[in-house]
Amino acid sequence: METQAPETRIKLLEGRMTSAEERITTHGKEIDALTEQQVRTQERDAFRDKQMASVESKVDRIDGKLDLMAAKPAEKWDKATWVVVGVIITAVLTAALSRIGF
Repeated sequence: METQAPETRIKLLEGRMTSAEERITTHGKEIDALTEQQVRTQERDAFRDKQMASVESKVDRIDGKLDLMAAKPAEKWDKATWVVVGVIITAVLTAALSRIGF
């Protein structure tokens, strides 16, 4: 390059400068696009975090309700057992009293 005429060197340098400016502009656009994408990703992440917090609270409430429901069947079966025992005792007493003649 040093053996070339100054006008030729200037033309080459201008060409390189134009190429460098185009690359800088392209890279700047890419950086802007990546920044936008990062902002959108952060917004989606924040929205997803809110949704997950909502889901977690709902799951906790459902879990509490399931615990209550799990305890109730035992109470229902206890009542059902006493009803069945009462029916059996009544049937036995009715059969015994009918044999006696009451």
